[in-house]
Amino acid sequence: KPIVFDAFISLYDTVVNERKIVSKKSPKAKFLWKIDKYSCLLADLVLLDSYQHIEYFIREFRLPRDKFLRVLVGEDDSAFYPIEAKKESTLFEVLFFGSYISLHGTEYIVKAAKLLEIYPDIHFTLIGKGQLYSEIYKLAKDIGVKNIDFIERWLDYPELKDYISKADVCLGIFGTTEKAKRVIPCKVYDCLAMAKPVITGNSPAARELLINKQNAILCEMGNSKAIADSILLLKSNNELRQKIAK
Repeated sequence: KPIVFDAFISLYDTVVNERKIVSKKSPKAKFLWKIDKYSCLLADLVLLDSYQHIEYFIREFRLPRDKFLRVLVGEDDSAFYPIEAKKESTLFEVLFFGSYISLHGTEYIVKAAKLLEIYPDIHFTLIGKGQLYSEIYKLAKDIGVKNIDFIERWLDYPELKDYISKADVCLGIFGTTEKAKRVIPCKVYDCLAMAKPVITGNSPAARELLINKQNAILCEMGNSKAIADSILLLKSNNELRQKIAK
């Protein structure tokens, strides 16, 4: 039988390039690079989540193209599906959830929230905790953001789905790292599966699946004003919001 290695996440890319836990010249980085390369070489087929990721593996690990197959992440629709929810307030709810890694670009979400403080009916909820959480929380305090609630914990599926179902808009990722350009994060699939309008960065990977103003809003990555403008667009245009959600 063929051996299939699912290389959904590169250890080397995550630890060295994305999270910068070790330097590229360190023995650990070289070890992780070899794990990724030789895992792929030993496999008959390597599954990756985007064409952008495939191109990265070919370049970084000098591997043949015929090793790879793109398989979009997708969603388990027995776990995430549209839910009719009764909102408990009249606020326009903007939701983000994640582990606060650099590719998320959560700092741009916080700054977008600050730009939208002049609209008292727009409210942000940020769920999760992770690598950069302390820095993001401090940023929010330093610039005096008043329209964000932070929920500093992981939620189980039923509770998370409740927050998604009550959101008017859900946010994807907006970071400027190289990896941010190569992935469509699970959170985007979660929210699409629940028929929620999603705003995420206009990356090469996102464009493999999403079309701006048809099934998502794609905005410039690393740009707080672009996020804020996209939120206002969906808030002011209910017809577009419903079209994208459906």
